[in-house]
Amino acid sequence: MFILLVRLQVRPELLTEFEAAALKNARLSLERDPGCRKFEVSREQEDATRWVFYETYDKEADWVAHRSSAHFLEFKELGDRAIVTREAIKLTPVPL
Repeated sequence: MFILLVRLQVRPELLTEFEAAALKNARLSLERDPGCRKFEVSREQEDATRWVFYETYDKEADWVAHRSSAHFLEFKELGDRAIVTREAIKLTPVPL
């Protein structure tokens, strides 16, 4: 299993466009990307410019393939303009 937590800060003037693009990318990732099991999009309650993506794939290669998909490249086009900071953290699940 491959899990990625992404923390983003978005330019305030592009929040509406970013939200629509992020939700579309997440929805299409779940529908179309082999191995994509979860793609959650969240926004901080106290600061609407701060976002978190929580993505789960069967394996890292599935995530790599996702980054070449048409829907991700469309999202990236807006993201390159909208995202001020980005931090990606690879996670390992801890069994109960």
